[in-house]
Amino acid sequence: MAFVIPVAALYGIGAAAGALGLGGTSLGLMMAIKNRMKHTTDSVTRLMNLTEGDHISLKNRRDLPFCHAIVVETVRDPNNKIKVVYHSGSKTSARVKFLEVDLRNQANNGELLRHRYEALICYPAEAVVARAKSLCSQYNSAERLTIIRNYWLFFDDDEHFADWCQIGFRFRNSLKACMLANYTRTLVSHVTRLSEGS
Repeated sequence: MAFVIPVAALYGIGAAAGALGLGGTSLGLMMAIKNRMKHTTDSVTRLMNLTEGDHISLKNRRDLPFCHAIVVETVRDPNNKIKVVYHSGSKTSARVKFLEVDLRNQANNGELLRHRYEALICYPAEAVVARAKSLCSQYNSAERLTIIRNYWLFFDDDEHFADWCQIGFRFRNSLKACMLANYTRTLVSHVTRLSEGS
């Protein structure tokens, strides 16, 4: 009985796809992409191993304002602070901020992780940084902040924001994202220009 339910569910998805005119090819492609979305984490013990565009997280954030963040500049000296952009708060208190933070203790204790995705679905490092900065209050003018502020509410938490910067959607929602294709492929700066009429 336990085996029959998943088979019936897959059959139902296939039937629905056929009824919508999507056919088996779209469903097969969607499932193939979903299977290729490998997500791995590795422990970072040397800060100089971090590069721009890395999605990092902390096992224990302690008094830091984030758990997940995007590294926006390659670490050149092990004694330097790491420059990150992160999302904090929720609903009306939501913000995307820049911070220079010392994570040497977390790295030494094995509490600093780097999240990696298959190159097939991951933006290039420069694009990841551009996406993070496109919503960050410190990288935008006061005029643009009135528009950008509306996008901060979209993210559930700092992990959702970091996933959006790196792969364009929340990793936990990858199947839904496959079905919706390129719904997040536009930088917020492009949307802002569109809303301004240019």
